[in-house]
Amino acid sequence: MSGARRVTGRREERRTTGGAEYGVTVRRRPFRWRLWLVAIGVTSAGVLTLVAWPGSQSPVRPAAAHRAGGAVRHASEPVTAPVTPGAQQVSPPAPGTTPPPTFAVQTETIRLDDPARLTPARGVIPATQGRVLVTDLFVPSGAPGALPLVVFAHGWNSDPGVYAALLTRWAQAGFLVAAPVFPDSTDVYPGSPVSDYADQALDISFVITALLHSDTVLVDPTRIAVAGHSDGGTDVALLALDPAYADARVRAYLSLSGELPSGVAPYTASPVNASLLVAVGSADEYGLYPRATEVFDAAQVPAKVMVVEQGGDHLGSFVGATAAAAAMREETTTFLELALEPHPPTTAALVAALQDPAAPELSVVAPG
Repeated sequence: MSGARRVTGRREERRTTGGAEYGVTVRRRPFRWRLWLVAIGVTSAGVLTLVAWPGSQSPVRPAAAHRAGGAVRHASEPVTAPVTPGAQQVSPPAPGTTPPPTFAVQTETIRLDDPARLTPARGVIPATQGRVLVTDLFVPSGAPGALPLVVFAHGWNSDPGVYAALLTRWAQAGFLVAAPVFPDSTDVYPGSPVSDYADQALDISFVITALLHSDTVLVDPTRIAVAGHSDGGTDVALLALDPAYADARVRAYLSLSGELPSGVAPYTASPVNASLLVAVGSADEYGLYPRATEVFDAAQVPAKVMVVEQGGDHLGSFVGATAAAAAMREETTTFLELALEPHPPTTAALVAALQDPAAPELSVVAPG
């Protein structure tokens, strides 16, 4: 799949007043898919620069255990989100029932600066001080009050645009979705992507903090979830398992095609007061089914559930155009809705809610 985009013309930029210590900048620009690669760098004066790079193929390929790749999109000016191929369509409600609200989705891009940590070298591109997190926001238009937040971590050699079908579905359900572009592992910057579970787990917490202090959006601090796919799913596992990276603000974890993190200091999994969903395809081409099961077994949480697509692959199980992929997106949405309710769900409640006779490809697994 082509990984590309470009910037055309002059675009509006405004700097927020809330959370100014996080360097939050909103950039608005039209949707562009698979056009030109934009490299983002920081000059010595700390100014964000945008440089057009010719687009190139960015295939999914393994490095270490597993990787994700795909088409590139970057966030745009707020407009009603287009219908994404493969996205679940909303069916008419059954007679006598009240369907949950479905919101139009607007998109924005914000820039978050963390000057305290390092961005590692990407092959021939040298390391730099500070981390710039260009973050796509998927905003449910018209959703009332403070919004529940889902911070999403993309996979290695990938970017948030690959997951538009999944992230748009969550926003349609009323969740504010924030998807940072990780400067280590993304496919949209020059150099070679590198895995960096520890810093990316810290990036997730940094995004939560920045959005809680920003006037760009209003976030409900009592309803925060983190999710990720592939290496991003491993970032989430690190947050859920390792007390050195635990974030008490998180009430729900979604680890999609993830595994136990490597390259971090040894740790003993500790209990966290949150719910966990692990999801994976049984035919994951990088062998993640048993490794995702290890994450599920290791987690010490009050409520957890695992969803397996029988015959499902690494990425298509979540963003594909199949009925099973659409059902998987609904399962993840249902989990978020239950996990962020005022009273946390039990494992039994999660299992009961996620069992769907209309989706025979999906198996729901309880602990033990």
